[in-house]
Amino acid sequence: MSDRNSGNKTRIVRLNRGFQINSALIIFGVILIYVLASVFIAIRKEPIATYRVNFSNLNNNIVCDGIAIRQEKVITSPKYGYVCYFIKDGERIAKNANICTVDETGDLIRAVSRMDAEDARFSSAEYLDIRNTIDVYKTNYSDTSFSDIYSFRDSIEARVLEMSSQLLMKEYSSNSAAAKTSVQNMQATDSGIVTYYFDGYETLTPDTLQKEDFTREEYSQKKKTIKSGDVVESGGDLFKIVPGESWSVCCYITVEQANIIQEQDGWLFFTLNNSDMEYSAYYNLIRSGEGYILELPMEKYMIDYVDERFLSVEIILDKYEGLKVPNSALIEKQLYKIPKEYMTKGGNDSSLTKVYVQKVGEDGQVTRELRDPYNYLWNDQDNLVDASSFLDTDVLVLPDSDETLPVTRLERVAVRGVYFCNQGLADFTPVTIVRTGDEFTIVKDKNDIPQYGEETYEKAGSLKEYDNIVMDAGKVTENQAIY
Repeated sequence: MSDRNSGNKTRIVRLNRGFQINSALIIFGVILIYVLASVFIAIRKEPIATYRVNFSNLNNNIVCDGIAIRQEKVITSPKYGYVCYFIKDGERIAKNANICTVDETGDLIRAVSRMDAEDARFSSAEYLDIRNTIDVYKTNYSDTSFSDIYSFRDSIEARVLEMSSQLLMKEYSSNSAAAKTSVQNMQATDSGIVTYYFDGYETLTPDTLQKEDFTREEYSQKKKTIKSGDVVESGGDLFKIVPGESWSVCCYITVEQANIIQEQDGWLFFTLNNSDMEYSAYYNLIRSGEGYILELPMEKYMIDYVDERFLSVEIILDKYEGLKVPNSALIEKQLYKIPKEYMTKGGNDSSLTKVYVQKVGEDGQVTRELRDPYNYLWNDQDNLVDASSFLDTDVLVLPDSDETLPVTRLERVAVRGVYFCNQGLADFTPVTIVRTGDEFTIVKDKNDIPQYGEETYEKAGSLKEYDNIVMDAGKVTENQAIY
C-alpha cells in the first residue's frame, strides 16, 4: 500500500492571475480623475479679485498754488556794512523799535565776540526767565502734543536773541563817538511784523499778477534771506515791515474752474498748506490772460504765513462721505416692482414676500403656484423683487381673488448694486450712490434709506465698512462661488 501511494504524482492547480476589475478600483479611479480635473480647472480659472470696503470721502475740490499778497514796506540800508539784527524774523514790533545795526567795519560784532565772560554773562533774572520757560514746557509736555516743541524752541530762541541784542546795544552805547560813526542803528518806521526775506513780489497786487508768477521753480531763484553777519550794499534790502493784518491769497485758475466757483454763493471755504483749519472769504475773480486770478481777501491770520509767499490752497466745494467702492464693482440689476396687494405671507412666514403665479397644465387646467422670489427692496406700496424669478409668460394672481396681472405689465426698475462675497458666494445687494468719481464711487452706509425716483425703501441686505465685495462685477454671476 505504501509503495503504491508513494508512486502517485502530486497534482498542482494553477490559478488564473489575469487583471480583475473590482468596484473599489473603479471608485478610486473616479475620485482620482475628479481631483485631477478640479486641480486643472482651478489652475486655468482666472482668480476673482475682491475688495474690502472702507469709509472714505470724495470731493470736487480745486487744489492750486496760492500767492500771499500783502502790504510790505521794504527798508534799505543807508550804507555798506555788516548787518546784525536785534529782532527775530516774524516778530511784531512797535514804531521806532531798534531793528538792527549796519557796521561798516565789523568792529561792533568783533567787540561783542571779545567781551569777557563777566561782561557777556546774562543776569540772574534773565537766566531765571529762561529756566521758567523750560519748566513750563516740561510741566505741560505730552506725547500727543509733541509739535509744541517747535513753539518752545522758538520761544527760547527769541528770548536769547533779545538778551543778546541787549548786550549788543550795550556795547554800541559804550563805544566812543568815533566808533559810532561807522555803525548805523536802524529803527522801525512803522509798527507791524518784521521779516528779512525778499523775492521781488513785495509790490505785486492781485490786479498785476500773471500766470508766470505762479511758477515755484523760478521763484526759488528770486528769493533771498538776509541774516546777522551778512554784508549789505548801500541801498540794498535790509528788512521789511508788514504794517497791517489785511492780506489776500491769490490763485491762478482756469476758465472751467472759474465757472464752477461762480456757482457758489459768493463765499468760499478753503484750507492752506493742508491744515485742518478751514478759512472763509468773499472771493473776487480777475481776468488774466486765458484764465482768472482768484482773490481771497482776509483780515487775520497773516502773521501765521508772513514767512511764506507760496501756499498750497484747496478750495472746498462739495464733500461727500460714505463707503468707497471701485466703479468696476458696480453692476445694474433689473427688478420687478410688484404691487403690495399681490404679495402674500404664505406658510409660516409673517412678512409679505411671496406671490401666487398662475400655471396652465398640458390638459388646460389652471392652477396656482406659490412662488418665493428674492425681495431686495420694499415699502408700503410695492416690493422690488428679482426679475429672474419669473418668465415672461407668468401671470400673477391677486390673493383671494381671480384678478390677474401679467408679468409683462410689471414695471421694471434698474437698481445699482455690488456683489457681496463675505460667505464665498456672489450675493447681489443694492447700494445708494452718493457721488461717482473717475475710479471710485461713494455709496451710503448701512444706515441709509434707499431711494429710487421719489420713493424710499427698506432693503434686505446692507453694505457696511470692511465688507468684501467682488472687484469686477462683470466677471461673475449671482450666487457664483468665489472661493
